[in-house]
Amino acid sequence: MNRLKIFAVSLIAVFSVAAVASAKYKPTVKADVGIYPNDFGPTTIDVSHYPPKMKLYYKVFSQKCQACHTIARPINSQFLELTDAEMAAAKKTQPEIFKVGPNIIKAEPKIWSRYVHRMMSKPGCPVGKDGKKIWEFLVFDSKQRKMGKNLKAWIANRTKLLNNFKNLYPKEYKHLVSNGSLQPLGGK
Repeated sequence: MNRLKIFAVSLIAVFSVAAVASAKYKPTVKADVGIYPNDFGPTTIDVSHYPPKMKLYYKVFSQKCQACHTIARPINSQFLELTDAEMAAAKKTQPEIFKVGPNIIKAEPKIWSRYVHRMMSKPGCPVGKDGKKIWEFLVFDSKQRKMGKNLKAWIANRTKLLNNFKNLYPKEYKHLVSNGSLQPLGGK
């Protein structure tokens, strides 16, 4: 009987170690929503320096958006919503934003607005009346983390995220390229 217990405990330990090792290389995703490069990135944002309103909106965003997909997906999104005037100014002061390509930064007017509305239209979406708060947070946050002094760090992190995804999940990468969700990395 003792041998059986030792064997069972050993078997559980082996499978536990394997599960932990496997989880280290896989993003956390909800069932049936696919896998995307964004899922491999950070799952939190340091909002300690954000205005109180945005700190509150971050909590709403975090709670509501992870109901359907990993919260890493919007946190690591390439989307950057700018008004036409902000786009014109950024083209003069931060032209890199528009040179790195849409896999790294996709700057467009109303891009987060369209995305939030699309998510809200999905059956069972819990966003409801909080859609405007989530949209305001995403617009504010993406300007904070993808522009100015943080632009170079964003480019480096996003590039690493995409390359890791391409190397670890070549089949999913090819699928996203073939359906137009991603442009090929390195021209391939």
